[in-house]
Amino acid sequence: MVALGAARSGHATEPAAPAAVSAEALLRPRVALFGASVRAELRIAVDTRRVNPRAVHATAQLAPFSQLGPPRVRQESSGRVTLLRISYRLQCVVAACSRPGGQASATLRPAVVRWGTHRLVVAWPQGTIASRLTAADLAHPSLHYTSDAPGRGYRADPVVVGWTAIGGAAVLVLALGAFVPLKLRRGEVPDEPTSSELERILEHVEEAAKGSQADRRGAIGDLALELEREGFGELAPLARRIAWSSGGPSPAVASELALLVRAALEVAP
Repeated sequence: MVALGAARSGHATEPAAPAAVSAEALLRPRVALFGASVRAELRIAVDTRRVNPRAVHATAQLAPFSQLGPPRVRQESSGRVTLLRISYRLQCVVAACSRPGGQASATLRPAVVRWGTHRLVVAWPQGTIASRLTAADLAHPSLHYTSDAPGRGYRADPVVVGWTAIGGAAVLVLALGAFVPLKLRRGEVPDEPTSSELERILEHVEEAAKGSQADRRGAIGDLALELEREGFGELAPLARRIAWSSGGPSPAVASELALLVRAALEVAP
């Protein structure tokens, strides 16, 4: 833990002892992909014999990151020490974090912890944002855009066709799931459901469907990474394309994607 002393104020009131409060700042992961969620946390240890934990306040300016929801505050006590943990879920999608084919540094201003007439300055670790584009992508881009190209005509709206295909895939997955009750009627006992990281992320996607577009991008981006780790090689690219679509994922699209993944989980071996 990084313990920093507080400067003594010139006020007449008797301040708390400098060693009564210490703090550290964490950033995880230290290297993240552009647009991926990052967790920042302030951990403030308070000697309750000298300082009332309720009198301790923290201020954090998190630019260039933007917050994905309100901070989460937890309090843990052990003997005479109370640990205050303030967690922030962040995302960086501004130009300062974009360096195609390379990495950009994300430097946060120090957080400030105050109690009484004292203040404690806590430095954040250096963050790094890695581009989702490789040098090969830049050397041989696969997509080209022009402002003077004539509009193309389609017999059917490609967006409608795409989502119709997704809906058809969901129907097939659910149809396969219909065999599960048949097995149960033959006397097989189902395994007890277990909580997993994928389940937690799915719940976050469902919650983000009701939030902002940035919330939905971050949640669906996390889902794509977890689907890759879990071996869902067909669903992961779909989730990634939805997360980084130019118009951004709508609430309905986020909800439908969560339903599709849940259906796939039900029939997964």
